Parts: sequence; structure tokens; C-alpha cells
Amino acid sequence: PEEIYEDEFSAVVIHGDDIDALEGWQWDQIFAKDEIVFARTSPKHKLEIVKRAQALGHIVGVTGDGVNDSPALKKADLGIAMNISGSDVSKEAAKMILLDDNFASTVKGVAEGRQIFVNLKRSIQYTISHSTPEVIPQLLYVVVPVPLPISAILILVIDLGFELLVALSFAWDQPETKDGLMRMMPRRPVNERSILALKRRALHRTKTLRRDTETQEVIHPSKLSIWASKVKAPFTKQYWEEVMETSSSDDERLVDSKLLSYSYLEAGIIETVGSMLAYFVVFFKNGFTPFDLRMAQQSGKYFTDSSPDFINSRGQVLTASDQVDAFAQAQSIVYLSIFIMQCFNVFAVKAKFSFPFGRSVVSNKWNFAGILAGACLGMFIIYTPPLHVVFGGSFRLSPLYWLIPVAFGVVLLVWTSIRVLLLRKSVENAKVKDIKGLMMFPTMRTMSVRSRH
Repeated sequence: PEEIYEDEFSAVVIHGDDIDALEGWQWDQIFAKDEIVFARTSPKHKLEIVKRAQALGHIVGVTGDGVNDSPALKKADLGIAMNISGSDVSKEAAKMILLDDNFASTVKGVAEGRQIFVNLKRSIQYTISHSTPEVIPQLLYVVVPVPLPISAILILVIDLGFELLVALSFAWDQPETKDGLMRMMPRRPVNERSILALKRRALHRTKTLRRDTETQEVIHPSKLSIWASKVKAPFTKQYWEEVMETSSSDDERLVDSKLLSYSYLEAGIIETVGSMLAYFVVFFKNGFTPFDLRMAQQSGKYFTDSSPDFINSRGQVLTASDQVDAFAQAQSIVYLSIFIMQCFNVFAVKAKFSFPFGRSVVSNKWNFAGILAGACLGMFIIYTPPLHVVFGGSFRLSPLYWLIPVAFGVVLLVWTSIRVLLLRKSVENAKVKDIKGLMMFPTMRTMSVRSRH
């Protein structure tokens, strides 16, 4: 008969009678295939399959309804039992029970879990975007210097006021596209690189274990030695090799480099430029050029109720009341600029598969409720004279200045659209293609499609 080589086939069927004789390298070959069927397996074999898959880094889910499925259900990362036909023992061992005994229900659970993960990322991405326009003005205040662009109390209003309300509203977001979530690869894919990294770490842990010279039993380290090893770890080569492996892996984390890049370097910079431009425009309209601001701040005696008159570079005399009002208007527009641009950012952070203009992007009514609450809070703080003592607002701030952050909000949406175009190819490549065989994540999508018919 013609010899068939290992790389010439992508499917394998393993009979239960052969499982006990399998060695470690054979298990690696089996799990490297696209399609795997284990037939005529005993409870012991099912448990062994789960252990071997977990050893390679797989997240394992097991469904079962009988007593013989209980060991595998208990060991699996997610044991799924049947409510109607399942035994009490299997229900006790499982972490999840299908009330209707319908396997397609697991798809809804996976989709819900993936959407929760996406919504958390959106909320974090949105929330930390305002950090850059809050921090850089403080640096300008110290380094240049210029009058403080935004006070600590207004930063607290941003962080604990409208930002908190809008960030919570992302919990009600719906999927961006109809099947986009279920077409994405798992967040922690198992591939050859991840398996090799896992084995290297396991080998390192094995080498560092201390054993009794007579019984060969593992001697568990004391709390002091564990603490000492953690302190020494950053100074070892092994530690940094693992860090580099983790950073270059294909795993998707809740907070990753793409999220931080968008929040701090993309949206954050756009919002910073927009808010600071509005800040300088307001001061300029009130008689202060950037050069005047620097000179006045360096002297340290202006922008208070008892300040002397200031003569600007154009020869105009600005009284203490003029200075205080200009300063209040400038801080007010920085606060409102961050709020207005963050309103646009609510929809920008949702754009991954499509542009930030579709129905799914604006379908969450709670986003608009949070924005409305933030707008009411901002108008109340800035344009209510009795509150100026605490928050430093100014009712003389013209709404025409709002056009500056609105324009930069549009710039943010345009940049997000360009970003979608630039990343579209990589996003499409990350999607699962045609359904083939028994691969876990495509099969789940197949079930979801069938359940709709």
C-alpha cells in the first residue's frame, strides 16, 4: 500500500481502544489536525482528551448528559449539561446547564460573552481617551508656562461626571455587524508558536522544582522564597523572554497596544489639539496672544481679582476683571471641548468592521442619554453664575467657540473612517473563512445559522 505522510492529511479518527497507547508526541500530532473525531470513548478517555487539549493551551468545552460524562464535565474549562435529559450528577459537575437541551443555545452564550468583551474594550478605549487632553495642558502650564488650561475640579467633573455615565452606557451596545463577532477567531488562538511557548515555560518550571532526594516528591517553596523569586525575576533572561513572547503573541487582551495607541496617540492627540486651540482662540479674542500669556504667567501676578493692569503686545490695557473673565472663559472652553469631542468619540470607538455612521453605531439609546446628561451638567456648571465660585466657569463664553471642538470631533470621525480602511485587510484576514469540518469556532457559527432557519 502507498505510504501516507503526516502532512498529507488534515483529518484523523481515533478509536477509544487506541487512546491508552498514545504518547505525548502523538497527541501533539492529533491536535494539530483541522478535523478530529474520537470514537467509542470511555469516561477515562474523555477525561484524558480534555487534559491533553488543555495542556496545549486550548480552552475546552464539554457537553454531556450522563454520569459517565461527569469527570470530563468537571475538568473542562466549561462543562455544559442538559437540563431535560441530563442526570443530576452531570448537572452538578457542569458549570452551565442548557435549559432547553438545544446545543444552539451555546452559540448565543458565546456571542453574548464576546459582545461583553467588545463593550468593555470600547468603554475603556473611550474613557482613557480624555487622559491626554487632561495631562498635556498641565505639562504646558508647568513647562511653557501658560495659565492653567483646566482646573483640578473640572477634571474631576469630567472623570466622575459625564464620562462615568457614558462609559456605563456601552454595556447596552449591540454587535457592530450581523455576524462579525462569530466570524472572528478566538481571543486566545492555539497555534504552533503558542504551543512551543507554553512548553518552554512548563519545562522551565519543571527544572526549577525542588524534589526530595529519597522520595522524589516535590518540595513546595515557602512564602519567603516565592517572594524572593518574584523580586529577582525581572533581572533574569527567562523573565524577559517570556515578556517578549507574550507581547508578540496573537492573543487579544482587554487592554492591548492597539487600544492604547488609539486612546493616547490618535484620539487623545486630536482632542488635545482641539481643546488647546480653543483655549488660545478664547484668550486671543480677549486680548491675550500666546506670547502675552507666557509673559503674564511668568510674572506670577496676573489672572486674580487683585492683579494689576496688564498691557498686552498690542498696547491694550486689561484690568483685573478682564483677566479673570478671560481666564474663566478659557478654562470653560477646554472643559466643553473635551466633552464635545468625547461625544464624537462615543461613536468613533465602535468602528472596527464598518464606518462610524451606521445604524448599529447609533442604535444604543443609552449613549445618547449619557451625552444628554453630560450636556446638562456642562451647561449647568459653566453658565450658572453662583457655581463659578467653585468651578470657575463664565456665562460670557460665546457658543460660537463650540464650533472649534465640533470641527475636531468631525476630524476624529474622519480619521476613524480612514483607520477602518487601513485596518480592513487585517480585520478581514482575522475572520474565519469557509466552514471546514469540525473546527470549533466555525462549527458554532454554522449552528447559529441553522438555528435561525
